[in-house]
Amino acid sequence: MITVATLRALPALADYADGELEVLLGAASARAFAIGTDLCREGAVGTSCFVLVQGEAEVLRASSDGDRHLARLAPGAVVGQIALVDRGPRSATVRATTVCVALELARDVFERLLAASSPLALRFQENIAVAGIRQLRAATARLATVLAEHEQRPHVTSDASGHREELAFISAATAEWGLSLDGDDAPG
Repeated sequence: MITVATLRALPALADYADGELEVLLGAASARAFAIGTDLCREGAVGTSCFVLVQGEAEVLRASSDGDRHLARLAPGAVVGQIALVDRGPRSATVRATTVCVALELARDVFERLLAASSPLALRFQENIAVAGIRQLRAATARLATVLAEHEQRPHVTSDASGHREELAFISAATAEWGLSLDGDDAPG
């Protein structure tokens, strides 16, 4: 059974008030996932986010070479939270690598909490914005590294110079926030 104390032990939720954690426990559904089971699937419309309470998962993105590993998630990770504010497709798959227990917060429940000015919903909304900023900053830093190396060695292609993972990360990060790399979404 997941309790306020269980959630308080997770680094991502350690500074939440007891009342906020109680609202999360009441609003979210506890779900168990077997090894190899997807918490969410790339391309599917996101309808909820997950707080990983126990176990580990990995973040994967499809590529021409098969699934590409983007990250490993530990207890306390909050994933799929963009689905709470955007009705777009998932940008990656999250798959259990061990038996996992997660709290699933549905978008419609989140929207009701937000409409009621719930401190939990307001905090989640702020965390989504901060996570987006951090993710786009990380993508920008990786892009700057790739471009700097390309300027130093313009005759070497990206794949040959070992930037395949950086480009996959940049692509995933920008896609998750509804941006493209072709310049069509540039402000103007």
